[in-house]
Amino acid sequence: MNFPLRFVFICFIFALTLYMSKRADALPIFARKYQTSCTTCHWATFPALNPFGKAFKDNGYRFPEDDEVYVKDSPVALGGEAWKKVFPNTVWPSTIAHLPPIALLVTSEFTVNPKNSSGKTAFDGIGELELLTGGTLGESFAWFGAAPLFENEGSTKGSETHVERLFGVYSPTLFENRGLFNVEFGRFEPRATPRSENLSIIGTTPYLFSTWATLPTANFTTFFPFQNGVEFFGGKNGPKGNGGLLWSAGIVNGEPQEDALGVWEENTVNFGSTIVENTETNVQSADNPFDVNNSKDYYARISYKIGGMGVLGGGTVEESKKATENWQEKSLTLSGFFYRGNAGFFNDPVGGTGFHNSGNHFWRYGMEADFYWWNFNLFGAATYFRDRTDSDVTIEDKSGQNFDADLYTAELRWVALPWIIPAVRFENMNPSYDAGDIDSFNRYSTDITVLIRANIKFVVGAAFADGNAPKSAFFDDSYRMGMVIGF
Repeated sequence: MNFPLRFVFICFIFALTLYMSKRADALPIFARKYQTSCTTCHWATFPALNPFGKAFKDNGYRFPEDDEVYVKDSPVALGGEAWKKVFPNTVWPSTIAHLPPIALLVTSEFTVNPKNSSGKTAFDGIGELELLTGGTLGESFAWFGAAPLFENEGSTKGSETHVERLFGVYSPTLFENRGLFNVEFGRFEPRATPRSENLSIIGTTPYLFSTWATLPTANFTTFFPFQNGVEFFGGKNGPKGNGGLLWSAGIVNGEPQEDALGVWEENTVNFGSTIVENTETNVQSADNPFDVNNSKDYYARISYKIGGMGVLGGGTVEESKKATENWQEKSLTLSGFFYRGNAGFFNDPVGGTGFHNSGNHFWRYGMEADFYWWNFNLFGAATYFRDRTDSDVTIEDKSGQNFDADLYTAELRWVALPWIIPAVRFENMNPSYDAGDIDSFNRYSTDITVLIRANIKFVVGAAFADGNAPKSAFFDDSYRMGMVIGF
């Protein structure tokens, strides 16, 4: 890879990793509400969800059956039950949580990067302190949120408190069933993503399908973990209450102004002025609340599960929330997804000139399989990136309008013991750009989680890429060990 392209690539990847927040893990609020273990909903270790946890989430953060029977923290009534009989001549009653619906997540890590020129080892002390919130409001509404209060970004950078995710869910009861149709609104992770970044138990590296940036076109909208918009989703159990169908579709703002072009402004400080000093005046300020264009991204996903618990919690609740071996299931889920959007791009990404507010028409689509067999979970996905620009993008002596990449992901998780969970991930990225030579490469990631208690875990992990990977700190060999506590 030539130096100018390598420089731009490093700028993009590094700026993106600085921008991206660490994900939220378990939510102890629900453990207090139902006075049950974290493992009721989580797959051996948080944040991964077991079949019951997925059904809980898809039912508007409620137990799939007879939710009110299992609530131990009695809610505070906002209006009497009799009000329902005189509606619409009065306000429909609701409830709020008796205890404050908040929890905290604390992480602390020791990391090793043998190739880092400024330092090869580091303690982060308290790496992150995150405020979590979630709960239900009455019969049909729920909410979920995560806001980092402190993030250790190194001795030269401060910590910014911000809302990572905060969204509401409306889950009406239709035909005496909940979960057939739901509406999610606010700031959330689109269900189009091949696998949720926020529910991954491998924290050493993020998924490439969530972070790969189409560099020549300055497109940071991959399956961006946090989007603003509205999403519709639902499901129906299959024959005899096993497996079943899940669907989702949504429309979101797409590439936010400050998320995308803000990193170009950060590069002025972090990497010198080469990239941005000649940027044209039609690149707006990162303080602008609107996107770079008026286009909206849209997406859809459909999944079918064969075997196992029903997607909306088939079987009795007592069977669903058994205290031991609740990760075990024999099932196969097949899914297809697409994400369509329109982003800005630069005719000259290296010089930062020739910016267009729109014109990079892109697709993200693919298929996946999620297989559970007793103590094993094997996940595989093929994700395709397709970018087409309205005019040529030029990098040195090459120009073109097509910027494609194919990504193949495989991940294996194993419950060796109920409190020891190793996981490994393999990713194969194959860029095919008209301009800008990036070789195909592989990346390998692994974490071993030891649950000291249901809400305390010790993690050791490693990640490395082969010699064809771009020369960036993002792909350096790295090792870590740390603690995560939720309370």
